[in-house]
This record gives sequence, structure tokens and C-alpha cells, in this order.
Amino acid sequence: MDGNGRWACSRGLPRVEGHRAGVQALRRLVRGCLELDGVDTLTVFAFSSENWDRPRAEVRALLVLIESTLLSEMDSLIASGAAANRRPEHKRLLLCVALSYGARQEIAHAARELASSVAAGELAPEDIDDGLFATHLHRASYSVPTDPDLVIRTGGHQRLSNFLLYQSAYAELVYLATFWPDFDATHLDWAVSEYGRRQRTFGSLLHDETMIERGDEDLALHDEATFECGDKDRAMGIKLGGLER
Repeated sequence: MDGNGRWACSRGLPRVEGHRAGVQALRRLVRGCLELDGVDTLTVFAFSSENWDRPRAEVRALLVLIESTLLSEMDSLIASGAAANRRPEHKRLLLCVALSYGARQEIAHAARELASSVAAGELAPEDIDDGLFATHLHRASYSVPTDPDLVIRTGGHQRLSNFLLYQSAYAELVYLATFWPDFDATHLDWAVSEYGRRQRTFGSLLHDETMIERGDEDLALHDEATFECGDKDRAMGIKLGGLER
């Protein structure tokens, strides 16, 4: 949810007004997700661990806005079919609000917990795998977001900025130049459509790509290498062009 402050400054308004306008965009996003089939979890990055370094007045205004929004919106969220930071069976959407969150800190915390277990003789180092590590990333049983399929960032910056680094290993990333307060159903529909156009292999190959006759294997590998090297710039141009339209 990036670009609130820049949205406000471009209109000659205090930065806090951009954060207030961003609440309206969040309402539109939740409504849009509830209308989409297959979306059961939405995680929003409301306040990062690095945001504490902002001016004290802005931090105070942000925290007051977040608290008041969560309190005032809770009933309407539940009535619409969403639940904040818990997943009752009858709800259609789990809304996870990341507050004072940093992915590097989360990973370091998980590593310390596992190291302590190993030092205490409760766990063997060889028993640590990615699945076990993931169980130490979050502690509240109803607040654990699944690995995201799609990460949308507004505001024009093309980076994750310490958000769900471990969980987003195979997420599809969509970057929008639009400032967060202007985000609406049109942007959500486009991002979901862009996600649907991508082929997710998770490091494997598509079925058609595995159907290679033994006699043509070297040729197929040569063709793939030619595309990766000779057409690298063209391929990147297609991808970035798609993200920016």
C-alpha cells in the first residue's frame, strides 16, 4: 500500500491526508477480493518495522489511524464475509494486517528459535528443513498467512521492501505506478488478469516442455540457451512492458 505520502504531496496536502485516503482504497480492495472467486487470504502491509524511523508526528498519526480504522471497520468486515487476523470457518476472506512487521526480523527470529532448540538438544540440525523453518515464522495459529500467490505493490517502486520475503519465494509480482489512494477495482482486475496470464512452474517444466525426444534433447537445450542469452533484453522488455501498462 505504497504512495500515500506522495499522493498527498502532489495535491499540496499533509502526508497524513494521503494515509486517510488510503483507507478508502483498502475498503475497495477488500470488497473487490470478496467478489473474486478463489481469494481466501489478503495480507496488507500497513506499518513496517522501518516505519518507526519516520517523523514522530507521522508515526503517531499513522498508528491512531490504523487503530481507529480497525475498530470502526471490524463489524462491517465481519458482516461482509471477512475476518481480521482470524479464520472462522464461515468467513470467506482472512484479512491479515501486518503491523510493525519486517521479514528480515521475522526470519532472524525463526533462526534464533531453531538454534535455541538445537543448543538445548531438542532438535537435530539435520531435521531442519524449509517446512519446519516456516512454522517458526508466525506464532498465532489463526494469523498465519499462506504463501502468497500474488504480490501487488503500488507507488511505482519495484521491490519487496522487507515484506514476506520467505513466503514470497514463488509469488507472482505485479508493480503499479498508481499511488495507493487511487487503487480501485480496475487496478485489482488488471493485476489478477496479469496473474492469470502467467505460467507458474515453481522451478519445474510445463508438461509440453518435458515431452522431448531423446534424439532432440541437445537441440532443445541449445535453443533454450539461445533464447536466454540472445533474447534476454527482448524478453525483459516484454515482461516490464506488461507490468507497466
